[in-house]
Amino acid sequence: MANQTQNKKHRKKIDWRRVFVGVLAAMLALALILPLVGNLGTLARAVSQSELKDQISSLKGDAAAATARKKELEDQLKAIESDKAQALKKKQLLDQQLAAIDEEVANTQSQIDTYTTLISQQEEALAVAQVKEADAYERFCQRARAMEEAGDISYLSVLFQADSYADLLDRMAMVDEIVAYDNSVVEALAAARSEVEATLADLSETKAGLDEQKALLDTQRAEQAEKVKQAQAVFDELKKEASAAEALVAAEEAEEKKIAAQIAAKQKELDKLIAEQKITFTTGSGYAYPLPSGYTTITSKFGPRTHPLTGKYNVHTGIDIAAAGGTPVYAVQGGVVAISAYAPSSYGEYVVINHGGGVVTLYAHMQRGSRKVKEGDIVKQGQTLGLVGMTGSATGNHLHLEYKVNGVRKDPKTLFPSVKFTIWD
Repeated sequence: MANQTQNKKHRKKIDWRRVFVGVLAAMLALALILPLVGNLGTLARAVSQSELKDQISSLKGDAAAATARKKELEDQLKAIESDKAQALKKKQLLDQQLAAIDEEVANTQSQIDTYTTLISQQEEALAVAQVKEADAYERFCQRARAMEEAGDISYLSVLFQADSYADLLDRMAMVDEIVAYDNSVVEALAAARSEVEATLADLSETKAGLDEQKALLDTQRAEQAEKVKQAQAVFDELKKEASAAEALVAAEEAEEKKIAAQIAAKQKELDKLIAEQKITFTTGSGYAYPLPSGYTTITSKFGPRTHPLTGKYNVHTGIDIAAAGGTPVYAVQGGVVAISAYAPSSYGEYVVINHGGGVVTLYAHMQRGSRKVKEGDIVKQGQTLGLVGMTGSATGNHLHLEYKVNGVRKDPKTLFPSVKFTIWD
């Protein structure tokens, strides 16, 4: 009877130890699982960061191709530099080279935007990693304090205090769990610190890449401005020669015809999407004036006119409103951008907006690189589309505005009945 009572006490003592070991094991499992849960967010961000880095690599490849085209055109320019008879070809080559520089500028800006997004994600990842490191360090300190308070008690002394073989097995299991937990605390701290260091290194590399692209953009902008000057100088020379001027006008008309076909195709595509309500926008009230109110001089009206280059009769497809270079150009109504592009022989930098209901407007000759919208963008009435310039076939700073209804050109002046225009004959 006494032996049975003693065995019950012994079993009760062993059961409490098992409970303690189970709790300790659960704590260890939790300590190991929590960092893994935290890593899920980091993993998701890592995928996104990887995609951004792939985008940057792809953009660098595109930039190299644009630079190679620009170099090839430069070689062609040098070959005809001293040949006066090749002036028209020189103008065309300069326009093509400007288009290549534009590609470089757009590519560099895309890289800057991508680098900026990547930096934001890496800074967020760094903050998370630093919190994990602080938590791991705190667990490490807690464990170190616990060991210090325990004094000289060693794992072996715990084992030697066993009063039976079963008790020894329980103590050995408990010691194994404690050792494993201690190791996990140290490993977690080391891993957290490694993660912080790796994220810091990535962040530093990305910031260096961003700085490099910003410097490159400044260089490209300067090169772009210089090429604009060269192209304008050649254009001014060509205007003085009747045969060259006629060739310029012929190229202008051919390009405008091609663009008109593109606009018609794009309008058909967009009208279908608008009808299906896959594209929605608000046109606004009436028609807003496309320039600040002080600019109301029409230098070339809609319809038949004498062409400023050839002095011969032709039909003007819109109205030209004089304005200082750099003046903002506004959307007359809200709509969707059908085309945002560069046409060297005609419109220069131009934007086409589909306002729905068959209504389309076109804004041309804006400054190089000043277009602020791209194809597919939804714009609001009065939104800035770009800046007044003299790109393409233009003899001075002005806005060329076109207005179409169901594919038929109308006089844009009629959109603004309250504006008192001054019209040059």
